[in-house]
Amino acid sequence: MGIQNVKKLGIRGYETDSNSIRDSGFLNNLVHLQQLETLSFIGCFPLLPSSAKAFPATLKKLKLGETYISWSYLDIVAELPNLEVLKLMDFACDGNEWYPNVRGFTRLNLLLIEVCYLKYWKATNDNFPVLERLVLRSCYNLKEIPIEFAEIHTLQLIELTRCLRELEESAARI
Repeated sequence: MGIQNVKKLGIRGYETDSNSIRDSGFLNNLVHLQQLETLSFIGCFPLLPSSAKAFPATLKKLKLGETYISWSYLDIVAELPNLEVLKLMDFACDGNEWYPNVRGFTRLNLLLIEVCYLKYWKATNDNFPVLERLVLRSCYNLKEIPIEFAEIHTLQLIELTRCLRELEESAARI
């Protein structure tokens, strides 16, 4: 309650006893930060809210790094009503397949994925209806961006850094 007017919050650290923090209701208190617009979790494995309702509705930017969550966890993130920027950095997600839920990411305009094991990505333009910028960095296993991204009329930029040639060809087709 002492920081309820905070707009930007970063949570960092490797918690060895995640049950004690989870049981203390720490994550449930995020919803009380009604001014929060920017949130980052770095090295908080496996410590993330289990529902979109645990996040404040005002959240516009979310950064995850070294969280090793499953790609399916992003279906929870996709429910955040005002999320505009999602940065998935340094093994934010674990696993090599991502099949996003059709409903979600309704306001997301920037998606950054950096350093991950992602190999298969199946998505539609409905998953990211207003995406403007897609940034992929050091995605050494990903060979293709879903061709359905060509139907995202707001997409202005696909930026690739240290990625496979096949991924470059996929981006060129889009």
